[in-house]
Amino acid sequence: MKKIVLLVLMALPLLAGAQTKVKETAVPRSVLLALEKTYDSYKVRTWYQAPGQFIAEVVIDGQDGRAYFTAGGDWQYSTFPVKAEECPTLMNTYFVNNYPGYRIKSIDFVEEMNGDNYYRMIIVKKGIAEADCEMVFDTRGKLMKSNAPDPDAVKRDYYTRHSPDMTEEKVSEQSGTQSSRQRQRPAPVVDEPQVEIFTPSDEVVEAFKKQMGKRITAGPEWVNRNDEYAVAYFSNAQKVKMEAVYSLADNRPIMTGKVLAKDRYNSGILKYLAEKFAGEKYKIEKMVVYEFNSKYRDPATGKKPKPYTYVVVSQKVKGTRETKFIRMEFNNSGQFTNLLAQPLDEKDVQ
Repeated sequence: MKKIVLLVLMALPLLAGAQTKVKETAVPRSVLLALEKTYDSYKVRTWYQAPGQFIAEVVIDGQDGRAYFTAGGDWQYSTFPVKAEECPTLMNTYFVNNYPGYRIKSIDFVEEMNGDNYYRMIIVKKGIAEADCEMVFDTRGKLMKSNAPDPDAVKRDYYTRHSPDMTEEKVSEQSGTQSSRQRQRPAPVVDEPQVEIFTPSDEVVEAFKKQMGKRITAGPEWVNRNDEYAVAYFSNAQKVKMEAVYSLADNRPIMTGKVLAKDRYNSGILKYLAEKFAGEKYKIEKMVVYEFNSKYRDPATGKKPKPYTYVVVSQKVKGTRETKFIRMEFNNSGQFTNLLAQPLDEKDVQ
């Protein structure tokens, strides 16, 4: 694959409009020659045609991607999907530290006709029908351009909503009552948001009763998750811990999570964690399999989302009393898909 450097950011749209699958015989020879000129070795899986464009779904150097060409035969750019763990650490750290309450929707490595290459990360705020945001990083992981909200505003809004009692006045008041020694060595920050009493609407309660009936042995305990969802924590008839998520916008069930017993942990995820934390001590605090309600459809695709697994891992920070928590999502096949910076809600493992 060609090695090229970043010169112009986001100059071309990376998402084509309506695309139609076409046979190679319908592709202009100038476009076929442009593909041969651009890459020495490749395999075309499928050709698509869009307004003013031809798009080749290709395999280059063993990696799936898409190459975009003008109808006149000029190569525009190519995109190659990559996983978060394959990206520069600086890039992932920037996202985790600055966008709590957001998730990574996709990451592409982009090559452009003028000799640029960079990473394009699409993030979206958790919730229904939230708009996508785009961030562009150079090959070292340094942010170059973004249309995402201001990070300080995002963090201020997130922590205000999730720890509303911790105002600046209260922080000052607490620090004023400490001894000078305590002020010099503050206690470690604990990842433990304030638990608030939450009462769901009657419609949500009725939806829960209709869905679960009398098939529970404990609970439910209700939590407001990101001001968008009501979550019921309970145990089913088999005394298995469960989580039921409901939309606060329309009071409908979205998904149900089952907390796995240790002997039921996904072997693929266990292997991934063992490799990721090789030589380090860690503990799996929680592994939950979420399945979407049969009637729920993703607003963006109109399709029912596939099940996924949410995992919380804890590690002791060397030389301190602090424990850090790493939150990850995996697809139904046990493959890593997303890294989360913050707890899902107030009852998430701390």
